[in-house]
Amino acid sequence: MDTTVSVVMTTYSGDNQDELQDCFTSLLEQKRQPDEVIIVRGHNLPSELVEVITEFEVNAPFSVHDIAIDERGRGHARNVGVERATSEFIAIIDADDIACQDRLSRQLEYFDANPSTDVVGGYIGEFETDPNETTSVREVPTELEEIKRMAYYRCPINHPTVMFRRDAVLDVGNYREMEYGEDYELWCRLLANDKELANIPEILVKVRATELITRRQGREIARREVQLQRAIVQSGFYGWGIAFANLGIRIPIRLLPKQFLKRIYQKILRS
Repeated sequence: MDTTVSVVMTTYSGDNQDELQDCFTSLLEQKRQPDEVIIVRGHNLPSELVEVITEFEVNAPFSVHDIAIDERGRGHARNVGVERATSEFIAIIDADDIACQDRLSRQLEYFDANPSTDVVGGYIGEFETDPNETTSVREVPTELEEIKRMAYYRCPINHPTVMFRRDAVLDVGNYREMEYGEDYELWCRLLANDKELANIPEILVKVRATELITRRQGREIARREVQLQRAIVQSGFYGWGIAFANLGIRIPIRLLPKQFLKRIYQKILRS
């Protein structure tokens, strides 16, 4: 049986029409195209975004499934996408990101060469306005033991780059219905259940850096950090001692003014 791969994407009312189109174009230009794309969106998506999705659905040479749901957070939306996907492998992408042309082919090649691996991600290339001008690279560890060590204090997989075995994620309960950090919690739950995670040391996806900074700032994100740490403790990956230590570092950073957050983000968290 041939290997199959589904792409799962979530999109919301705040997404940009042109950025969504760029994302779809990057999927159409894949060297190894997906077998299907699952788009999970809210019922109240603006008409201009629905039009972009409809055009993509009509013109794509592969199956596109447009699923409208009640908005209950990204965790719930991704849970629905994984459940509805029919392929052995699932690749995640966000609606405002751009997949490099060989993204899917490189990840499938990795799985073929490493059959015990359950999850594989890669590097993110961040840009300001031009995707061809990378301003920084978000690197992550490539080996399982290094990934485990990083997971104690920081998310070890770049979520927009990830591809995983559908059965492995379903085996640990799929994405949780969380407002924030549903990916980090899932990786910790997979590690707690002895699943194998890896990263390819290459840029697989290009992301707008300014939007990442905006998403990760503010009192609401600080509140959700507490919820995230509680969920990871409940997964059994680590205990409250590590969780409190993480909160002592992460919450003050979330409350910093944007200009200071950007400086930390670029000089400490990125290469």
